[in-house]
Amino acid sequence: DAVVEQQLLHAVGRFDLIVTMGNTAKLFFKSHGIAVPIEVVSGGLDASRYSPASTSATADLIFVGRLAPIKRVDLFLNAVKQIQEKIPNVSAIVVGDGQMRASLEQLAVDLGVSQNIRFVGHQPDVGTWLRQARIFVLTSDSEGLSLALIEAMLCGLPAVVSRVGDLGDLVEDGVSGYLVGERSSGAFAVRLLELLENGGRREQFSRAARHAATRYEISACIQLWDDILSPAGERPGPVRLPIR
Repeated sequence: DAVVEQQLLHAVGRFDLIVTMGNTAKLFFKSHGIAVPIEVVSGGLDASRYSPASTSATADLIFVGRLAPIKRVDLFLNAVKQIQEKIPNVSAIVVGDGQMRASLEQLAVDLGVSQNIRFVGHQPDVGTWLRQARIFVLTSDSEGLSLALIEAMLCGLPAVVSRVGDLGDLVEDGVSGYLVGERSSGAFAVRLLELLENGGRREQFSRAARHAATRYEISACIQLWDDILSPAGERPGPVRLPIR
């Protein structure tokens, strides 16, 4: 809404400091002439709750999120169908609930992949499910800074996600996962097959994903807030993150 947008920009421009969770919002404000200092600080996560698995994965792919139209879980299911043609026993987990669950379960039946996909609903301990999988998938049409993606990367999962919103802040294409620009199940299937069929690359991406996600640990975010809010001249030195 253009009127609401202008009111938002007017209000935001009167603050002394803006803090956003991702670079997309920062670029939006700057492109609209906001001259206020803008910092990017994500929500911090407890890395000890999202550590890599100590045992072999039991599932190939995992999706975590609301089962709503914007998440485009239909793309994920169709990608599984295409992968199934080359890897008949491919397995996937869908964690989350929402208005589309029944229709998506029916779509899995219609595609002939209901035996390959488990819909497990809302889960209070997502880390347990992430550690069962090899690759994290997010097919959304729009995303901010996805906490589910950070959780997955802290668990050492390479990610194959849409090239939208702030997901590029998290995933470095070809390093810790893949950013998929084309809005098609085939484009996702190609990247997922690359990682499923190349264990060495998957392991390399896994290490890079874990390392990248440590930027979003609680301790790192606290340090960023301290740096931003400390009076000039009293700011601590640069953040040095642990390598795990």
